[in-house]
Amino acid sequence: MTKQITLEEALKLVSFYQVGGGSWRVLEVNGYIKGSVNGEIYGDVNGNVRGYVDGNVNGDVNGEIYGNVNGNVLGTINGREWKFVETPKDKLQRLITELGNQELIDTFNQMKNN
Repeated sequence: MTKQITLEEALKLVSFYQVGGGSWRVLEVNGYIKGSVNGEIYGDVNGNVRGYVDGNVNGDVNGEIYGNVNGNVLGTINGREWKFVETPKDKLQRLITELGNQELIDTFNQMKNN
């Protein structure tokens, strides 16, 4: 028989909260969502993520992520290829920062704050 995880061990990995009607939802996962079949790593979230993903998404997103992904998406979002889009403001900030001209950086930051 396979050893079962204890409640104390599980609560170190996952925290929960209770919603109306007495049902429970996952609040936070402190670790990886993964499994292994024939050496291939996989894992699924069958629902939406309402918060941040501090890591990579190595698969398809067929639901919603209400927050930021602080990593890469190596799959599709609702069947469409994910692509990073840099806004003109972000591009200008990146180019000025890459130049390293402190006067330009200070001027840009002043404009951004106003």
